Amino acid sequence: MSTDLARSAEPATGTGLVRRPGSAPAAEILARASAIAAQPMREIAPERLESELAEFRRRTPGSATLFGRAQRVLARGSEHVDPLSSPYPLFLDHGAGGEVVDVDGNRYVDCILAGGALSLGHNHPGLNAAVVDLLRERTGFHGHLDEFEVLAAERIIEVFPAAEAVRFVGSGAEADLAAARIARAYTGRRKIIKFRGHYHGWGDQFMVDLEVPGSGDFMAGGVPPEHYAHTVLVHPHRLDDLAAALAAGDVAAVISEPFGGESGLVPFADDFHQQAIALAHRHGALYVFDEVVTGTRAGIGGAHAVLGVRPDLITLGKGLMNGYPSCGAVAGRREVIEAAGTGLPDGRPFTYIGGTMSGNVLSAAACYHTLGELTRPGVLDGAIAVTADLVLRLNALFSAGGVPFFAYHFGTILRIELTAPHALPVDAERLPEIIARRALLADYMIPVVNAGVLSRMGRDMLSCGHTRADSDRVVNAYARLVELLG
Repeated sequence: MSTDLARSAEPATGTGLVRRPGSAPAAEILARASAIAAQPMREIAPERLESELAEFRRRTPGSATLFGRAQRVLARGSEHVDPLSSPYPLFLDHGAGGEVVDVDGNRYVDCILAGGALSLGHNHPGLNAAVVDLLRERTGFHGHLDEFEVLAAERIIEVFPAAEAVRFVGSGAEADLAAARIARAYTGRRKIIKFRGHYHGWGDQFMVDLEVPGSGDFMAGGVPPEHYAHTVLVHPHRLDDLAAALAAGDVAAVISEPFGGESGLVPFADDFHQQAIALAHRHGALYVFDEVVTGTRAGIGGAHAVLGVRPDLITLGKGLMNGYPSCGAVAGRREVIEAAGTGLPDGRPFTYIGGTMSGNVLSAAACYHTLGELTRPGVLDGAIAVTADLVLRLNALFSAGGVPFFAYHFGTILRIELTAPHALPVDAERLPEIIARRALLADYMIPVVNAGVLSRMGRDMLSCGHTRADSDRVVNAYARLVELLG
């Protein structure tokens, strides 16, 4: 693993995670998360929390009004999982770089970035200018083939070592579903191995054991069990379990988030993928990296380039087009990708994968220009350096404040561990505590947002638009939280 692309910042003694050369400190991340989970929850005193809630309501009347309207016309008032939701979500007006402004005029450093979609940051001027020129001179959508499809695919192949051919789809979730179907068509097998706690979109076959390893069907409401009957769950730290599941001889593919569940929340041990890929191939199965998040954040070439491995397929989405819609693709070995068709079976491995908006000219152009900017010398590496510096400063803050919190990163993926609900074993006795620790994170975010930072409960991202001045505001926001817990 490249030490300057996917690493935790190397802090002074006592200020955070110690980086081992060439690897992310997975064992230390897991140990420190378990240590937090073993301690009693640190709650904000009720009177202090109420004061923070009152301040939030005072600052955001426009969002409160809009949320009231949304509750009358949208399911449960919101369509998005990422933003702050307690006591109500914010409605945003505009943004640029790493900053957004809500409808009440409050300014925030955005560390949510649409769940990681905005790799370049908000309203990137070069990308926007290219799209405006396209709309002015040509069209936003014409439903036929376009040169930008070829240009975008060529750029994906240039950037990602595992990509020999590309199939565009409409989202990251669609890309994961397409990868599973392609793998089944290519191998003639049914089973897909999924690591416990990993997220691969909301398709039926993947809606089991999300985020917290061992959570089973807790999030699978409305999904008949037979829809994930061919999904085989394996613990992410047990190669022997993976070997046993593969030995059955009926596995089409193993799919994985490269850095671990929730983009590194539960990281893999060193060299796991090298061994896992060898196992999969030994038993005739394909290996798939879900690079929907990591593809534009781990480093140039995605997580598989950083880790030095070669999966058979990769899935892409989110940051591939910096938030422009219909954003998804499957790429990988040509002979495997060739199984995806839109015509009729012709005797070769075949599966129908369509989509009216897949590879449309606007999305393809956004992909071409986004990857072009990300790979410009110093752009992504600079963003990773800003992230590493922020990790160092957050860990120094937490150490000085006497709290067990800690931060780490994989590229521009930032993780700030606060209550560690995922580190508890899942059983009927512990489930209420897991839910309570997750709910406590929502309380923690109130002072953080009042200090001008949007954080997804510490499961955050930075972009190429973030600056060290933005990092100052993030550190100050978490300092406010630490002070309230004192």
